Amino acid sequence: MPARTKKPVAPAIGRKAAYVARNRAALLKSTQEVLAINGPSVTIEDIAEHAEVAVSTIYKHFKDKDALIEATMLWGFASWEEWALNQIADVEDPLEQLVIPMRLFVRAHISHPHHAQSVVNFFSLMKNIAPKAGENLKVHLQLLTKIKVLNIENPEVLAKNIYAILTFTLLDQATNPKATITEADKAIRSALSMIGISEAKAKKLTESKLPDLTV
Repeated sequence: MPARTKKPVAPAIGRKAAYVARNRAALLKSTQEVLAINGPSVTIEDIAEHAEVAVSTIYKHFKDKDALIEATMLWGFASWEEWALNQIADVEDPLEQLVIPMRLFVRAHISHPHHAQSVVNFFSLMKNIAPKAGENLKVHLQLLTKIKVLNIENPEVLAKNIYAILTFTLLDQATNPKATITEADKAIRSALSMIGISEAKAKKLTESKLPDLTV
């Protein structure tokens, strides 16, 4: 039987999909801004007004406000992660590739203030979001174990525990005026001890120069 060939996608369909994707991204970005400002009291009307769209337009993309908020939170993590990975594009050391994003994560209130404030305002949603938002950390630990940079068991469990430390550290940094970046890096060193990295090595990794936090 001859192999089936894929039908070419009409240019108009491709343009429409790109247009829808851009509109969705713009809506998520605008929603993130208003979530950071209004917090849990936000209404779908608040979101529509800030995004300068009709409420009906929002419902074309999302079934309800809760679905929009969860999607916005996930988009925020994905956007931050894309930025963070760009910061380590030229980093070759596998442990620095692991630790630099952790250090950037707990500084998200500086580099991505709307995202960080949304995490603060909607922390109750983290139980739904964390498994997806922390997926790349789990994969990274699995890879480092496979290539024997790390020698750990249950990288999936450790990834969850480390992600919890990072998230609570970000919350503290974003809400506690007395919190210091030094304390944030100490929290990361505590997380690194869970995966067998010595205190001396962890200290070196958390005291190296970071990329520019300007987005």
